[in-house]
Amino acid sequence: MARLGRAYPAPARIVGPATHPISASITLAEFETEAEWPALTITTPDARVLLAAFETEAEWPALTLSYEQQFTLSAFETEAEWPALTVTTPILPGENITAAGQIEWNGTLWGAGTDYRVQSVQGWASLPGVNNLNVERPSRHGAWPARKLANQRIVTIRLQLDSITDPTAIDDLIDDFALVTGLDEDGTELPLVIKGYGSPLLAYGAVIDRDLPMEGDYNVGAPTVGLLIACSDPRLYGLTRHGTTVPLDTPTDLSNAGNAATHPIVRIEGPVTNPALTCDTAAGTRTLAFELSLTSSQRLDIDTDAGTADIDGVSSISSLTGSSVPVSEFVLAAGTNTITYSADSGGAEGADFLWRDART
Repeated sequence: MARLGRAYPAPARIVGPATHPISASITLAEFETEAEWPALTITTPDARVLLAAFETEAEWPALTLSYEQQFTLSAFETEAEWPALTVTTPILPGENITAAGQIEWNGTLWGAGTDYRVQSVQGWASLPGVNNLNVERPSRHGAWPARKLANQRIVTIRLQLDSITDPTAIDDLIDDFALVTGLDEDGTELPLVIKGYGSPLLAYGAVIDRDLPMEGDYNVGAPTVGLLIACSDPRLYGLTRHGTTVPLDTPTDLSNAGNAATHPIVRIEGPVTNPALTCDTAAGTRTLAFELSLTSSQRLDIDTDAGTADIDGVSSISSLTGSSVPVSEFVLAAGTNTITYSADSGGAEGADFLWRDART
């Protein structure tokens, strides 16, 4: 019996040929598989392992030595690479001076052509203080005349610094001036050369005072500074150092063109036995003789200013004979000095003299 609005589904019907499973083998082409693994982290605790004494053994290949072998090499060329050669020579006193009115202090130039104008120099051309050794006569007018010795020379230099075009740079000039005019630690005296309109002259001294006022013209870049230099040796020397070899037994004239005695340096080469020097002037004769022997590899160096006589750095003053004057008294007087070099034997190399003209 049928009901309104309701039906029963009919079974599905297959239209067409029916399918049946078939077993088969299929050959595939080569292919690659890839597996991706996560990063592997292994954490182990710190461990210390104590090993018993053990011995290692190394195996080396057999060593073969050959000797008395001769090899013939074809022509070849070698090349050597040398570093750049640098030669440094000291600046000679006065080497930087090129014009009148210039001053050179230990290689530093002041005056024309620099930012340091020379305003005045005092104590340079003047006679230094004199130690008058005259002795007053007790029972009559006057005194017994004696030798006059010059005191140290005190030189006062005043310079005007020129930084007017840029007053803010004045401190740079002042610093440069201060750096070269400080106090020396060991008292070594430095060369001072001053040139007027004539030949430049040389003295050696040390700074004992320096004045650097920061007032007045300092504000416009033109301050005046002062320098005080004490020269223990008051003599002024020519820049040229003369050199002459006095042959054995040949009187030789040496000239000092100044007005004061100058102390030469003398060098006597060996071999020689008992060398002696005599200096004849209008005022008399001075002798310097030694009882000693020099080998061919030795030299006697005599510095009459320092009063020393050394052989290879060892003093030989004790070998001076009794007829000799003190080494410091063997001088070249102003004018002509006739020097004679003699010896008991040897002395063929002669005696070398080095000196400068001196004046006060």
